Amino acid sequence: MNLNFQFELDPVFETLGLLFYSSNVDKVKEISVAELNKFGVDGETFYNKHLKPFDRYIRAFSKHREWDEQAEFFFGDDNDQFFHLLLRVVCENPYWMTEPEIIRQEEGRLEILKLIASDEEVHDGQSENLQIEDIQTTEEIIAFLAKTPFDEKMKWKLMILLNDPLGQIKKLTDIVNRHLPAFEHARMETHKVVDKLIQKLGQSVENKEGKHFFKFIEVFQYQQADIYPTLIMPMMQIMYKERCYYGLMVDALPIQNHSNGKSQDLLSLRLKAMGDKSKLQILASLKISPKYNLEIAEHLGLTAATMSHHMNVLLACGLVEIEKKNGKVYYHLDQANIRDLLDDLEQFLL
Repeated sequence: MNLNFQFELDPVFETLGLLFYSSNVDKVKEISVAELNKFGVDGETFYNKHLKPFDRYIRAFSKHREWDEQAEFFFGDDNDQFFHLLLRVVCENPYWMTEPEIIRQEEGRLEILKLIASDEEVHDGQSENLQIEDIQTTEEIIAFLAKTPFDEKMKWKLMILLNDPLGQIKKLTDIVNRHLPAFEHARMETHKVVDKLIQKLGQSVENKEGKHFFKFIEVFQYQQADIYPTLIMPMMQIMYKERCYYGLMVDALPIQNHSNGKSQDLLSLRLKAMGDKSKLQILASLKISPKYNLEIAEHLGLTAATMSHHMNVLLACGLVEIEKKNGKVYYHLDQANIRDLLDDLEQFLL
């Protein structure tokens, strides 16, 4: 595996994220704190201690952005589904943003259809005999989208994107290019703390000290990948075909750090997760055999959205691991960490 760490933020990726989050700038802290609370972390305390640069970054960008109807179409939703699809389109086809004139409508449509169809919920709702290569007309696009689990607004946006992928990508490229100076302003506003975090993360990756990150990336069996630090997704690890993005604040979570100062936080985080009946049932189900998201959801009678939340928490706690098999991501127990949990509990109480 050849991993190339980039000691800089990816301007296009960051600008895309800044455009989305700046449309909800006054709600960013509230949403972030709520998400952190779901993971068993004191969201308010964590945000104030670690995520102030993230907040300052978005607000600095907001002062220089130019909002219009096109920006509203791509980035104006509270729901982040469409935004994350755009990220995949751009990050898995980076030349589309630099050379949009070479995109062909059929090529663009097929690539976007593949990304939509690769979603587990979409994949399981479609016929295995579906030939996405045959989807070209508006009627065929509508018929395909009708079988997806997305809401009507998402389907409408996807239809516009699929009807004219070349035109829409050119519009997206123009929006990003117009906002690159705003990204630079935001970058300068936070450069002192960001430069230190990038340097620290780069050393960790080069020394292969980020065990959680390397375990995660090995699931996707990359032969070569560029790793970019990211401030706009500070708590996330995102994998695309040949690019990976590692949040600059990921290592601040208890699961990432097993030092004595964090051991009680990690123990509390795991016990809180296991204290939830649904999460405990998920772990018991995985003891029998590895399963993918929808299998577990059907087994326990949970919605896909609820299932996704539970799995994110269990992953963050290190109680489950993932592996890719036959095009699907399967979950299984992280037995080593569960044994560590039992040892920590014994050491703490006995």
